This record gives sequence, C-alpha cells and structure tokens, in this order.
Amino acid sequence: MSGVAENVVIAGGGLAAVRTAQALRDSQHSGPITLLSAEGVLPYDRPPLSKGYLLGKVGDDKLQLLTQEKLAALAIEVRLGSGAIGLDRAARQVLLSDGRSVEYGRLVVATGARPMRLPQFEGFDNVHVLRTVADARRLREVLLPGRRLGIVGAGFIGLEIAATAREAGCSVTMVEMASAPLAAILGAELGACVQRFHERRGIQFHCGTGIAAVRGDASVNAVELANGALVDVDAMVVGAGQIPNVEWLLDSGLALHRGLVCDVHGRTEDPSVFGVGDVVCTQVGETFHPTRQWTAVTEQARRAADALRGKTEPGPVIEDNYFWSDQHGLRLQFAGQMPAEARLVWINGGPLEDRFAVLCCSRDEVAAVLSLGCPREFLVHSMPLRRGERAAAPLA
Repeated sequence: MSGVAENVVIAGGGLAAVRTAQALRDSQHSGPITLLSAEGVLPYDRPPLSKGYLLGKVGDDKLQLLTQEKLAALAIEVRLGSGAIGLDRAARQVLLSDGRSVEYGRLVVATGARPMRLPQFEGFDNVHVLRTVADARRLREVLLPGRRLGIVGAGFIGLEIAATAREAGCSVTMVEMASAPLAAILGAELGACVQRFHERRGIQFHCGTGIAAVRGDASVNAVELANGALVDVDAMVVGAGQIPNVEWLLDSGLALHRGLVCDVHGRTEDPSVFGVGDVVCTQVGETFHPTRQWTAVTEQARRAADALRGKTEPGPVIEDNYFWSDQHGLRLQFAGQMPAEARLVWINGGPLEDRFAVLCCSRDEVAAVLSLGCPREFLVHSMPLRRGERAAAPLA
C-alpha cells in the first residue's frame, strides 16, 4: 500500500471497526486510520448491555473499547456522529450524515446491524429493543420488581434480557415462533433443555406461536397470541432478529445478499472495499452465511486486515461457529455445526438438569458440543472442532 491507498476509512464504530483498526496497527500499517461512528460516544462493547449494564452493575467506563489515550497511542481518528449514508466508489468517497464526505484509499464497511422492529408495536411508547447504550438505559428504567415484561424472540438477546429481568424482580413471558428457544442453532431437543432451564427460574414461554393482536392505547397493556393466550404486560421487548445496515450501499454497485457480500477474508468484488462484522454476509461457493456471533469478529477483523494489507495467502479459515451466552449466572457455550439428525451423547448431566455437557454426533464424528455451566468439559471436547479437526464420536 502506498500513496492514497494508505488512508484507511472504517465506516462504523462498534467492535468490528475497532478490532479491524487494531489489527491494522498490529500488522504494522502506518498510514491514517479513520473510524466513522454514527453514535455520539466512543466505541463500546455490547454484550454487557443485556446483563450487568442493564442492572446498573457495570458502568459506562467498563464498556469502552478504546479510551482517548489508547486512540492517541494507536493514532486512530474517531469521528463521532458521522454515520455513513452513501458511497461514491468512483470518487472513493463516503458520504456522511453531517453533510460532509471523506475520501478513502481503502474502505472497511463495518456499519453493523439494527434490531428488527415489528409493525404490530409501531407507535407504542413502552416497546423496547436493545442494541445501543441508549436502548439499555431506557430499558433499565422499567426493570423494577413486580413489573410484567413480555419478550418477543427467544434468541440470545431475548434470553439474556429475560434472565436479567428476573434478577431485577420482574415477571417475564417469552413468545417465540420456533418450537423452542435457539431451535435454529441447537435443534428442538436441546432448545427445549434451554427452555426448561429458564422455566425453573420462573420464566414463562409460549413457543410455536406469534402475536395475533396488541391491546392498548399509547402503551401496550396486553398481547393476544395466535395460540389463544392473553399476556398482560407493563412493557415489551422485541428481540426477533437484526437487519444489516446496508441501505447506504444500495446505489454503490456492491453485491448485497442479507448483508454486504464478502469472501472469507472480508474482500468484496471491489479491491478497495472490505467488510467485517454484522453487516457482512460471507459467500462460500454458492452459499451465504451472515455474521451472527460476537466471538467471530476478532478473527474476521484480522483476516480482513491481512487482505487489506495485500497478504496473498491470509492463512486457513476455521469456522467453528463458537458462541457463548451468560444466563442466570451460568455460561452457555456451543461450537460446531448441529447435524440435521444428531445423536446426542451426554458427557455430564442430562437434559433435565441445570448443568450439562453434550456431544452432538453425526454418524461416527462429533459435529458440535453444547455446554451449560460445564466449562471444563466444553473446553476439552470442543478443542478439536475449534482447530478444524475431526473427533470420533463415542459409541454411547
């Protein structure tokens, strides 16, 4: 890289943007790096927003990914309140929400995603989503003892908020279209194990159904479900998925498919444009894989930084699909890919217990490992998967 190519602009101010900037400095990139953040605060970590921060146990200072001192040491410029709203690839310019534009030599798209909103709840003042610090502060105000919280979507964010709300003394009812929480990732049988774990802590579930009608004027006071149930609420949270922030790229000519299409090294068809984080949809052959897990971002950023620096052989890519989620004081961990017809081998605990570790086997191989509150067993049995190796399945 030389001349104008040494100027790297990263559109975004979240974890993916920060890790990419850090990876560039780690790889000895000495040119200017500019982060364009739509938010008005320095980059921060999002996982605590649904847990300790929501309870007021974690302060704003503990969320920061980069302090002013660290930014100065890394020579990274952050422009706050400067969200990307358009891209002119011919002029190599990013158009900003404040009316200005910035030129780039290399561009990294890291604009993330936003929570999906449901039209049934449009216009109600007590319906929440959780993505930003501002969202968390607003939701924190309603998590008071005795409050009735309804949550649509029993994915990671919904389950974490449910556990936090129970700790705050709220009653919680979850509504999930799938047959069980996390069924798309874990399958119905293991999803049911997660559901029972939460039910034993007082959370109610309505799975396999959706919202039929909403009652209330300015605020939602009840929801009617498609299964005929009526759920009275003081507040609602929608955690039904996310939408990649790619609207500003619609006229750019870049390929979009549930996100910005990149290869496994973050490269688009434009050699000057790369992508990382939730905004990216990785193409492998004829298939497309959205980025969904916080833990994958650091490795993704490193690969993109290597590719941006012109490294012709960025190295092997191991997609272990690892994730973790803290719920009710225990850590849920998963690695691998759940087979369509998995044979489950319980190596600790069982499906009715709070703590368990299970191997998800396909034929004679371990395809995935799931653990709840058993970190040691998870570490031992997931390591081959995380190294890209095959592990023989136990006979029983």
